[in-house]
Amino acid sequence: MVKKIKKIGLFGGAFNPIHIGHIKMAEAARKEYKLEVVYFIPCGIPPHKLKQDLLPGMTRYKLVKKAIAKKRCFEVLDIEIKKKKLCYTYDTVKKISTVGLGRDLDLYFLLGQDEFENLQTWKKPNELAQMVTFLVLPRCRMRSRPCRSGSCPSRPTTITPPKIQNLKWFLVHTKPINISSSEIRSIHNNLNQLHYRKPAD
Repeated sequence: MVKKIKKIGLFGGAFNPIHIGHIKMAEAARKEYKLEVVYFIPCGIPPHKLKQDLLPGMTRYKLVKKAIAKKRCFEVLDIEIKKKKLCYTYDTVKKISTVGLGRDLDLYFLLGQDEFENLQTWKKPNELAQMVTFLVLPRCRMRSRPCRSGSCPSRPTTITPPKIQNLKWFLVHTKPINISSSEIRSIHNNLNQLHYRKPAD
């Protein structure tokens, strides 16, 4: 009997906080590449971000859980926020592929274009590339002109793939949403400032 291979999406990130752009991008990737489920993985202590800028891990986890509550094919994992040390994608994916979600998985890792182009700075990028196929989420205002060679029309020339062995990647064809977590935090902070400056009645 041939075992069914499950196509699973892994969407790691700070989600600091999660916003509609994350949801829309994940849904576009799920539909285009026929993923059975997309797991959101809020990071614990990430190596590429300043810890002091992060909301508490459990807060971000609960916000993600609430945001995707009505999405049947979305789930959230707390595998990284439970750690008390730096979290690396390689370690997380290795654990998921061996004991986390079971065997016979075809793993797709969702990440933004900027992160993808700097993938060589991640921990064990060559080994990570052996375990997953990367689904690249385009940055805002990215052109969608196809490759000149014509061999891969889904990959725009404006994406510069990192020089990594065994690299497998595809572009997620979706319109980028011009919103960021940092903008949301800035708006929230400004609203709080206005609240405290409001004169008493």
